[in-house]
Amino acid sequence: MFLILEVVMASRDCQVCLEPYDEEERKPRCLSCGHTLCNSCIADCLSRGPLLCPFCRLVHAAPVTRASDVPVNYTVINLLQDASYSLVSQRAETLLAEVKKEANEFTTSQLVTCNCRLTRLHDFQQRLNEQCSVHRVHVQALRSLVERHEGLLQDMTSRSEQAAATITEGKEIKSRLESAQAKVNGATNLLEVTAAHEEDRCYRNTVTEWDAAAHRLLQSQVVAAARELEFVTAAALQAVVERSMSAATAAVTPTKAIQPPVLQEEVTEPGDTSQLVLEMVKQARLVGSSVWATTTKSGRPRRARVDQQGDHLFLSALQEGEPPLYSHTLPRPVSPPLVLLQYEKVRSMVDEDHLKVFLELSWGGQVQGRVNIKLTNATTRTRHFFYLCTGELGPSYGGTYLLEVENRGQPGERVWGGDYQANNGTGGAAMKGFTMGELTAQPVTAGLVASFCYGSDDHRKPSHFVVYTSDYPVTYEECPVGRVDQGLDLFRFAAKVTNVRDAIITDCGLVLSV
Repeated sequence: MFLILEVVMASRDCQVCLEPYDEEERKPRCLSCGHTLCNSCIADCLSRGPLLCPFCRLVHAAPVTRASDVPVNYTVINLLQDASYSLVSQRAETLLAEVKKEANEFTTSQLVTCNCRLTRLHDFQQRLNEQCSVHRVHVQALRSLVERHEGLLQDMTSRSEQAAATITEGKEIKSRLESAQAKVNGATNLLEVTAAHEEDRCYRNTVTEWDAAAHRLLQSQVVAAARELEFVTAAALQAVVERSMSAATAAVTPTKAIQPPVLQEEVTEPGDTSQLVLEMVKQARLVGSSVWATTTKSGRPRRARVDQQGDHLFLSALQEGEPPLYSHTLPRPVSPPLVLLQYEKVRSMVDEDHLKVFLELSWGGQVQGRVNIKLTNATTRTRHFFYLCTGELGPSYGGTYLLEVENRGQPGERVWGGDYQANNGTGGAAMKGFTMGELTAQPVTAGLVASFCYGSDDHRKPSHFVVYTSDYPVTYEECPVGRVDQGLDLFRFAAKVTNVRDAIITDCGLVLSV
């Protein structure tokens, strides 16, 4: 190819006049000797006589009168045309390659810039979404805290009005009693004393009702709740101030190194579990949230609330479903990750040698408190009562009414409850696999708890339980399961409620060892 191009480059000009061939005046024409001249040079030779080749001096064989009589050398013309096209194509390809290279270099630099920006924008968007999620939770927590303050303020205002009315009524009763006492002291004969005493006895029911109302008011946990909420709010505000100051310090000291958060390692010791749960409960209280332990049963999620009241830590009965949206869960997915503890991990905090359960009583729209019950034996009826308190096998006493009061105000007063099925006393069958077990007679004293007592009374069911609020001399209970360890007065007050079925077991569960 290169040899042909060189020949073409050498033959593109007439070798006589050295002018380039064309298709008009300098069209290449081939003499009979084989040499090629242009039109102009052939015409010049004819003007001087016969057509002699200027290279070999041979006379052209054919008769010639003008230059057009000499045949055209089309081979040279074709070679010239092909060479011109090849040169143009080569130059076009070279130019195209250069333009492509320049365009690619420009586009590549733009793509690098675009990819860099997109990567940073995706990261920025991800961080924005994460912070939006965190702040939504914080806003919800703050709203919850404000709602708790507003609700507590309304409750305290109402209680204050009740206290004022109770004080006024108490002063009037006190004045009447003092007046009656003065009459008794001033009496001079038996008739006057008897009359004054009869007047005094007229106030007995009034005093009893007033005393009960005053006691209920004093048993209210509103002041304790207010102090607790005050502490929670103060701690939360302090944390916000400290965090703001830290952020401000970091802003004015850009060279300060920010240390990554320390990840908490997995906890395996029971003591560490207890400390972790207590710490989580404390953190949840700071933001007005709650702590839940989670597990699954037959693929369905279950939850149990963990909370602290006074010196006791409680694990409520298991319920179906996921924990509320804003709550601290055990386990819970957070960053940095905390310990992954399941319900069974929290459950391990129970002292198996001294099992305690609790029943939370409410009436009049208010939670009155919790009754702690220590289980005293390991019979099947005791385990039946235990599982109905924990909800681990499905049903629980949570949400059931108290059913009946027997011997109200007399020795052997007792309160019945425990219909987890119909909630009216007609239900309460034994859970599968449980029986009454061995009977053990035990003297009836205040605080004794019994269950599975259906053998002696047709309308009692296996799940029903009874709590004795007073001693019952010379009487024995054959189905004891435990004894009230704390809060027996709550059952005594419940026994005084006009309709005992207004009293509800709003919660139940386990008392954990701390």
